[in-house]
Amino acid sequence: MDGQRVLFVGGQGPVSAPAARLLAPNNEVFAMARFSNPESRARLEARGITCLKHDLFDSFDDVPTGFDYVYYSALPMSAVFDSPGSWPGSYDAYADASGRLMAHFQGVKGFVFASSMSVYEPPGGKTPVPETHPFGVHTYAPYAFTKVASEAVVSFLSRSVNTPTTIMRVASASGVDGGPMRDRLDLIVQGKPIPLHPDKPTYFRPIFEPDCARLGVSALEAGRVPPLVVNWCGDDIVTVEEYCTFMGQLVGREPIFQYTRDGWCSLVPDNTLRQQVLGKCEVGWQDGCRMLVEQCYPELLR
Repeated sequence: MDGQRVLFVGGQGPVSAPAARLLAPNNEVFAMARFSNPESRARLEARGITCLKHDLFDSFDDVPTGFDYVYYSALPMSAVFDSPGSWPGSYDAYADASGRLMAHFQGVKGFVFASSMSVYEPPGGKTPVPETHPFGVHTYAPYAFTKVASEAVVSFLSRSVNTPTTIMRVASASGVDGGPMRDRLDLIVQGKPIPLHPDKPTYFRPIFEPDCARLGVSALEAGRVPPLVVNWCGDDIVTVEEYCTFMGQLVGREPIFQYTRDGWCSLVPDNTLRQQVLGKCEVGWQDGCRMLVEQCYPELLR
């Protein structure tokens, strides 16, 4: 992708920031967010990315259009966690923001909505979950429900305004910008417990920064009407216990596992469709873990 105007709504986390950095040298890349952390904005601007300060709950009337692609991964956290379970303080507000955003940018060549694997009912163990699997609750309920609601709105608008769209159901995306593996690495280094579900071991399919970048750009280019819905994950199946033990060895710390009902249970995406339409991953879980330690704690790497 060269010479395109691409807007990342969010653009700071492990799902979209790698794609923004990948596209920045040969495209005109923008990031729109609240930028409550000035350091995040400074990092993006240092890569040549133009930052637009805006809150999703505000009107988009003053937000420029004329973009070729829009990559939407922002999550208005106040809508989800400040008033969990209340209406319209969480699900309605987020779905409404998603709809207004997509309507504002109708006419783009491609629109990506970053949903979540948390929309699925977990089958347990390492049973692969295809895109046709029933909705349920994998982790914190309001978060999962905001994604289900927004998927419905995004799907409706894709058909209504004829916008090629990809709905990515993200699973365990991690890198220097954050994510579950980065969070657990931090806990290992700090000597703090890692909460996990009692139904052990806990299986996932992690995806790392280089693949987040490539497959994120692929998702922008793969949009369809009606939307392409695809599990967005890594290729390797590995347990949290296994990769945390491996990262612990790399930093000279032993992970502490704390099994609690508040921890995430196993959820393994089926990656068949993703390999067909977006491509295969290039980074295995061990290389990804080592890369993560090199980026975040190079002084501890063994």
